[in-house]
Amino acid sequence: MKPIYIIGFMGAGKSSVGSLLATLNHLQFIDTDIFLEARFRKSIRDMFVEVGEERFRQREHSVIEELSGMNDTVIATGGGLPCFHNNMALMNETGKTVYLEASDEALFDRLCLCKRTRPAICNLSEEEIREFVHATMLKRRPVYEQAQYRISAEQLMNRDDEVRLAQEIAENLNL
Repeated sequence: MKPIYIIGFMGAGKSSVGSLLATLNHLQFIDTDIFLEARFRKSIRDMFVEVGEERFRQREHSVIEELSGMNDTVIATGGGLPCFHNNMALMNETGKTVYLEASDEALFDRLCLCKRTRPAICNLSEEEIREFVHATMLKRRPVYEQAQYRISAEQLMNRDDEVRLAQEIAENLNL
């Protein structure tokens, strides 16, 4: 089976739902952010600072090209990965793409709860986080919406919701 790519904004549930989807269906799970950190022995934040966004996005592209050849794998991408180079087209051509869709407000609420663990927003005020989500989603939403499947992640509040969402994805993809 070709790879299943889970895409969406920061806080949409890509890693938690993707990991459950893989476990429930006896598939391998890879988070591209963790893969990049292991490969380059640096945090995502440090890579951004040290090599700049363009070089970081090139690294992401190289990784997704490499992973696109894997079978029986669920791949949770970084939130920006689909939006650079030809990554979205590559993922649509080589596997099944699933967009975990949530409103700006739902994403804002989730990110405010975990902002200390998110380098991109840890130093922002709530109003700055709200603006960051809105402005970034305006740019990214058209790319995310190119996914083959769109699954609502609006009501993702706890582990039961994550399991329900993973099961819904499995049903939609006929796993």
